[in-house]
Amino acid sequence: MYRLGIDTGGTNTDVVLTNVETGRMYYAKTPTTPKALMDGIMNGIEKIVKISGLRNDEIDELVYGTTIVVNMIAQKESEASALITTRGFKDVLEIGRAYRRENIYDIQMEATEPLVKRNLRFEISGRMNFQGKETEPLNLDEIPAIVEELRAKNIKSVGICLMHSYANPEHEMKVKEALQQAWPEGFVSASADINPQFREYERTSTTVINAYMMPNMASHIMDFEQHMEDAQIGADLYMMQSNAGVMTFDVAKYKPVAVADSGPIAGIIAANYLAKMMGEKNIITFDIGGTSTDVALIQDNVIKFTTESHIEGYPISVPSVDLSFIGAGGGSIAYVDRGGALKVGPVSAGADPGPVCYGRGGDKPTVTDANLVTGHIRPEIFEENLDNALEKTMAVIDEHIAKPMGITVMQAAEGILDVVNSNMLRAIKLISVQKGYDPREFALVCYGGGGGMHAGAIAEELEMERVIVPYSPGTFSAMGLVLSDIKSDCVHTKLLTREQVNAQLLDEIYAKLDAQGIASLEEQDVPEEDRLLVRTCDMRYFGQAFEISVPMPAGQVTDEIIEKLVDDFHELHRQMYGHCMKEDPIEFVNYRVSAIGSFVKPDVVSSASAAKREKKETQMYGTAVFKGVEHTVPIYERDTLEVGEIIQGPAVIGEMGATVVVYPGHHAEVDAMQNIIMYTNVNKK
Repeated sequence: MYRLGIDTGGTNTDVVLTNVETGRMYYAKTPTTPKALMDGIMNGIEKIVKISGLRNDEIDELVYGTTIVVNMIAQKESEASALITTRGFKDVLEIGRAYRRENIYDIQMEATEPLVKRNLRFEISGRMNFQGKETEPLNLDEIPAIVEELRAKNIKSVGICLMHSYANPEHEMKVKEALQQAWPEGFVSASADINPQFREYERTSTTVINAYMMPNMASHIMDFEQHMEDAQIGADLYMMQSNAGVMTFDVAKYKPVAVADSGPIAGIIAANYLAKMMGEKNIITFDIGGTSTDVALIQDNVIKFTTESHIEGYPISVPSVDLSFIGAGGGSIAYVDRGGALKVGPVSAGADPGPVCYGRGGDKPTVTDANLVTGHIRPEIFEENLDNALEKTMAVIDEHIAKPMGITVMQAAEGILDVVNSNMLRAIKLISVQKGYDPREFALVCYGGGGGMHAGAIAEELEMERVIVPYSPGTFSAMGLVLSDIKSDCVHTKLLTREQVNAQLLDEIYAKLDAQGIASLEEQDVPEEDRLLVRTCDMRYFGQAFEISVPMPAGQVTDEIIEKLVDDFHELHRQMYGHCMKEDPIEFVNYRVSAIGSFVKPDVVSSASAAKREKKETQMYGTAVFKGVEHTVPIYERDTLEVGEIIQGPAVIGEMGATVVVYPGHHAEVDAMQNIIMYTNVNKK
């Protein structure tokens, strides 16, 4: 059986094809085509099929990861959307939260403009209280007038978010049903289906984003399916979610908010899978693409999740892998600001026109251009055609950076790398040092086209001993797609003190959530033997504003399980914040079940050991600059490296879509899975 993973990023579309039975993998990379996404996707499929020798109709499963949700919200590329809410609450989106996420002293700060304008927010009579009891009957007679106005304003989608529907969704479901009957041509998103948990602002925002994206997501999926049909690809189609699982295309049409950041998250899945194979429990992932750098921390091989993520300033409250990102990648543009300081990013040259050295019309210096000038990127082995690119690239860096700052071109190029490395360093400290983790206790797993070029310098600065560079790091996120499982998250909010909680009550709540999860897996045709239900409970000390998610076992809830939940909560609080308050009252808040449908995983170990190597007789050499000193460096093609081979730095290793730089004083070796393990030797200095 063959499974295909496609990761469409801002600069490149990465494709990985695997034979699940044998573990054999094929890799390809092609430029993303932002104005017509399917062109880049089909180019990637055509390329990987040619490399593997397969026919299109031999592909059994296809998993797709995309940044379409983030991109469309950032660029406001959607049809007009509306909101229906409880009378008196149409301004929840603008009121938001009292606290500020950025500079709390900035009186000039402007709030993010709501996705739904005030004249497109409609109110309906009817009210539930926080206990789910009706305090005012629902008036469905108001629906026809709302529908008339929706049609008059050419609205394509509507989000429904009524007060306290998480406690009792009856009113919301009635509004949804009435709306679908009276307005069958529209897209309808109800918060009870998308995010049935408390906190009105976050729940409303999540529902609105989902509604906002539904028309475009449905259109994109239909276009995708049509292209697959035309190409005679009859594979089962899945889309990557932000919760580290996949869902069928049919489900994705109605829950596009779950697709945010799916590409970077697939890379985290692959990194954790690789770490388990290597016996590495603690890792920090470091993904440098053309537009951004994404980082995440994994302890004891457990991926961390959050329900407090944001898209372009808009909160979304669905389970998502906890990652951090900055606008710093290979295509990030360097410039000198008005104060004479050198800055890099967040603006990127992207795939079009791209860096200057690519010769596609780029005329601003980028991180990739700086790597070429310093010799960290080698024209001899780089996949892009860099013939005669060095002279033009140096001229652009001279014009935009060196002359304005009164320095040499080489100093300017190294300065660009120093600045972008500092930005990346801060991103890693944000998820490690600032959260109480010592990065020296972790290995750095780097991937993306630029991960291997910068990881050595970053690791040395953080005093991390090991850097792991997987095979084909440029397509590593696409590999994560073929390693993912189907996943559906179910949640229920009910605020209970410890005294109010009992085994029977929790048993009833989790039984309903289990049933929802099983129904979701059945809908996606997951066989019973491949189903797994994972339970967690969000808890907090009474009066706290945010919760900690505590794992709990499956099966019947007992008093002993509840006591262990309480003990585990205290311990997790101590780990996260350095203290716990065992004498304080505890509150149970959200109850969650993750329904997982397991896919068969390819045997990457056997595949790696079976790969053939062709050792080149002639060794290539070149020059590269590190900290102002020019070095003669050996240049390797990765596919010629043998298991156990040791490489002393400085050295440059190239492969399809990526380059690995072994810095002076470091050394690297190749393990049995084709990973390059770089050692910074920080403890020997």
